[in-house]
Amino acid sequence: MVTSSSFGFISYNSHDYLKHVLELFVSDGIFSRCACWFHESLGTEKNHFHCWVEPARQLDTSKIGDRFVELTEEGDKQSIAIRPKCKSDWNNAYLYGIHDNSYLKYKGLRRELVNIKSDNHIYIGDFKEDIQQAEYFKFKTCLSPYERIMHLVVSGATLQDVYIELRTPFAQLRSVAYAYKNIRREIYERSDFDLLGNSTNKKNGSS
Repeated sequence: MVTSSSFGFISYNSHDYLKHVLELFVSDGIFSRCACWFHESLGTEKNHFHCWVEPARQLDTSKIGDRFVELTEEGDKQSIAIRPKCKSDWNNAYLYGIHDNSYLKYKGLRRELVNIKSDNHIYIGDFKEDIQQAEYFKFKTCLSPYERIMHLVVSGATLQDVYIELRTPFAQLRSVAYAYKNIRREIYERSDFDLLGNSTNKKNGSS
């Protein structure tokens, strides 16, 4: 596959080896960012990483697999170091990679028999905004609170009002705030409401 778009793959490499190889791809200007989520198998499958990478330029994915081949402790090459690659957008890759319960349920996916070990995840590059974006995507597509927040925003509710109305747990404060901010912007950009939910009559050119 020749592509300059982000793509995903599954790796059976060890954590340190995989991180080292990805860091080399970044330093060589082949990848710009990389993220991998470790799945510890609880069944018959091998431990593995779900990986997402963002190319820094166009590349042929069929020509990079050899760099992921890792020697075993006995000096033998692993029979499978990397599986076929496919184009992958960030939101879906991240939410599946961490096996978010709401996302899996929304997609109708069955959880693999794995333990998602966050201490072994790999992030090379800045993903702070991307993770917030994925949380907003989940709110908008997978969870019912999105519609409730939208109605509250249109009615002029403040962020504090939304927290109280939704009885938001501390762990979700940032996600709700991110959703609130984006809904306000989207409503303002596509409708006759200003940021407070008041009519602006844009179509008539009045204020």
